[in-house]
Amino acid sequence: MNRRHPSPSFSLAAVALLCALAFPARAANPADFIALAPAQAKALGVETRPLAAADTGSAAGLPAKVVVPVEQMRVVAAPLAGLLTQVGAVAGQTVKKGQMLARLASPGLLQVQRDYLQAKQQADLAQRSLARDEQLFKEGIIAEARLQASRASQAQAAVAARELQAELRIAGATAGGGSLTPEVAVSAPLDGVVLEASAAVGSRVEAATALFTVAQLNPLWLEIQAPAALAGNLKEGAAVRIAGSEASGKLINVGRQISSGSQTVTLRARMDAGLDSLHPGQMVEATVAAAPQAGATAGKSATYRIPQAAVVRQAGQAWVFVQTAGARPGFQATPVSVAGNAGADVLVSGSALAANAAVAVKGVSALKSAWSTAASAASDAGSAQ
Repeated sequence: MNRRHPSPSFSLAAVALLCALAFPARAANPADFIALAPAQAKALGVETRPLAAADTGSAAGLPAKVVVPVEQMRVVAAPLAGLLTQVGAVAGQTVKKGQMLARLASPGLLQVQRDYLQAKQQADLAQRSLARDEQLFKEGIIAEARLQASRASQAQAAVAARELQAELRIAGATAGGGSLTPEVAVSAPLDGVVLEASAAVGSRVEAATALFTVAQLNPLWLEIQAPAALAGNLKEGAAVRIAGSEASGKLINVGRQISSGSQTVTLRARMDAGLDSLHPGQMVEATVAAAPQAGATAGKSATYRIPQAAVVRQAGQAWVFVQTAGARPGFQATPVSVAGNAGADVLVSGSALAANAAVAVKGVSALKSAWSTAASAASDAGSAQ
């Protein structure tokens, strides 16, 4: 009788399946164990990595956005309606406090100046009338009622003049002298960098139209999105770094609100060093030093950080493949709970997980295929009995 020999192209996945069927399982559910020798695992491209608690070392790869602290930013608006006759700054330009950013010609400015000059004259006249009436009252020539009326008139005139003087100051015009000018300079309110510039020569603008945004860029803030499972181990004062940059700083705030969609918490860090490579609005990856923790506590499993590729889904449940050793080498499919994402990694927990246990991080698809086939075979064997 001729015997057929196995084809050289016999797949490695089939080898894994035969091994899985040849050895009884060590776990409670036999179908969740894949018997696989180290050499076979290597041939399938399976690589493992020890489990490390997510709350040790640092939380890396956290998405973050560079922002300007709110107290370091100013919006420069048109003080009056008018025509922009000159623009002296563009976006990205460094400016000094008081530097001219634009020049605005406004008929309304002439009106305010004229009103102020008239109010000032009325205030001066009221002051002189009050001084005369005070002298007349001392000499007994006028009644006290007239003196009180003079004092009230002088106070009202002075208030009207101060009000128009303040209006001129807001517009950026000088309140002294008797000359009128139709133009006003729009100046930088602080030393900084022009982040936005919407002013254009020849354009007409209304009062309070935003023309420039000027900000101081030292220090800067980072708004970091961290998984809620990690937030409890991130403390104010923790060191913060940015991948691929020399920028560094410290955590200044850990948010309490958890985003319902992403299950993340917003962290805020103050970046003081290496800011030349950072720009407002830039998206970066941040690393935050995490406070060490003992691990699992009573009634709570420790949280571990592994690559997303190490987690597989089966029937709505997340699983990882934990390597076993000794007389029965292989991989145990272990259910886990996903606590959130951290960059390219995922945070998982599970009562069957232990620190430093080796988990498959590559070749996971081959293990899943062998596991599914073994589970099917085990189900068929159970039905036959």
